[in-house]
Amino acid sequence: MRARHDAPIAQAVVEQASEWLMLQWGGEFDGAQRQAFAHWQAADPEHRRAWQRLQQLQQTLGGVPADSARAVLRDAPDPQRRAALKLLGLLLVAGGSGYLVQGSQPWQAAFAEHRTATGEIRHLTLSDGTHLDLNSDSAIDLRFSATERRIRLIRGELLLTSGHDPSRPLIVETAAGDIQALGTRFAVRELDDGSRVDLYEGRVQVRPVQGVPVLMSAGDSLWFSATQTSAVTALDANASSWTHNRLIAERQPLGQFVAELSRYRPGVLRCDESVAGLLLTGVFPLNDTDAILAALERSLPVQVQAVTRYWVTLKPRA
Repeated sequence: MRARHDAPIAQAVVEQASEWLMLQWGGEFDGAQRQAFAHWQAADPEHRRAWQRLQQLQQTLGGVPADSARAVLRDAPDPQRRAALKLLGLLLVAGGSGYLVQGSQPWQAAFAEHRTATGEIRHLTLSDGTHLDLNSDSAIDLRFSATERRIRLIRGELLLTSGHDPSRPLIVETAAGDIQALGTRFAVRELDDGSRVDLYEGRVQVRPVQGVPVLMSAGDSLWFSATQTSAVTALDANASSWTHNRLIAERQPLGQFVAELSRYRPGVLRCDESVAGLLLTGVFPLNDTDAILAALERSLPVQVQAVTRYWVTLKPRA
């Protein structure tokens, strides 16, 4: 049996460690940053394991030249800088441990045909006329052939309106199984434990890797894993609002809203449990997450505690 210290590290932990690496390369931590970093390490043994692996592998590889790292931080546009540092962090955490082989999703996402950085949303028109929206921190590969049109969702979320091509079925492939479009508009989101499909128009067939296929109709929402599917529920009409660069909340618990907002903001964004149940209604533009946090402070009895831009917590207003 593989020892625990050789086990793959969860993607979310790898990304958090990479954010701390980015801050460290930018210069020495100040007092508040050191305190937040210590808190992050103490919060979970996996955090410490990821950081220890980073340090060990930096030594193995001879370290990262400080001048080069600071030049990247200073000169590159923000999305490119963050993507470069995150990828290097992934490679360092992976190192010689086999993580990229054993858990190859980060590697595949980094070199996917189409991908987005945190906070970036892309709108694509494919060769068959399919319109595809790619959400924040998402990655896909296209595998179009003479017999089928296959879109592999490596991570994140997409929404597509299928182009007309009766001779070639359009299929979205996830780790849990395939979703075949039957002339339709639908969204697919990769989750930690499976995939979620929201169907806005037409029909789709969901085919889990080892489960029974399910036919969905417009207005349906469904979660599925490789071996099972949930009961069909009514989809949330606001779930696709990200395609218009906004989040819409209708009496939504603040904790759920913050969890969704965190997908569009680098670093760690958390909500204190004591205010997580506060209900929120509003329309929020995703092009400025700082403005959203300021709006939450104005409309709810909360305050934003920011140790750095990459470590933010919503707490009760003092």
